[in-house]
Amino acid sequence: MSAGETLRQLTEQFSGPASGPPELHLKDIETLPELFQPRGGIDERHVSELVKAIKAVGALDPVTVMVVGGRTILIDGHHRVEAYGAAQWSPPVPVRYFEGTPEEAVLVAGEANSKAKLPMDNTDRQNFAWRLVVIDRHSKTEVARASGISEAQVAIMRRAKRNLGERAGDFTSWFRARLAANGIEQDRNNDGDERDKWMDEVAERYAEGWPRSSRHGWLITLRSPLWLSPSTSGGSCRRSTAS
Repeated sequence: MSAGETLRQLTEQFSGPASGPPELHLKDIETLPELFQPRGGIDERHVSELVKAIKAVGALDPVTVMVVGGRTILIDGHHRVEAYGAAQWSPPVPVRYFEGTPEEAVLVAGEANSKAKLPMDNTDRQNFAWRLVVIDRHSKTEVARASGISEAQVAIMRRAKRNLGERAGDFTSWFRARLAANGIEQDRNNDGDERDKWMDEVAERYAEGWPRSSRHGWLITLRSPLWLSPSTSGGSCRRSTAS
């Protein structure tokens, strides 16, 4: 069925704005992407980011639905619904009810998508959460929900803030703040030396698991820039593929 035919059918069935329970199970929400999904498809990367957020903090912001006859139609929130499915989310999800006509709903769906921002990547989420922790005006749950990271990670940030004391506000990057809190404060004027220091420490740590006879060779390998690059967490080792 074409978008025009779908809209005509909804208009004929529509008898006026209606509401319902504040939460609905996914099976009770009908999607009509040909009418209310202006993007023209699902962005899998966006869905993946939303799945991470769901697993970290639970339910996302309410999706927008409208009641037409005995049907509850999804107006805005297709990526969220897709992410709930991918995350195998079984509880009901929060919804808000659209109080206009089907014709107006099509316009609203387009406006909502045109104003939508790309999801923050992991580094941005962590830096944003760190900023909220430094401000110290929000609960752990609120910080986790706003930033999309876990409450456990927020707790780690709070401990780092206590360790740094008044210096916590000097760091806008969670990566740098974490290094400083662990006693590995990064010299902002000498990033190359700090990176070498970080590489040496990680190389020593990874080499500890190797036999002493082969440890020297592995230290040389692990210290090589081809093998090490600092992650945003400051505590992992990965092979760099950059050329």
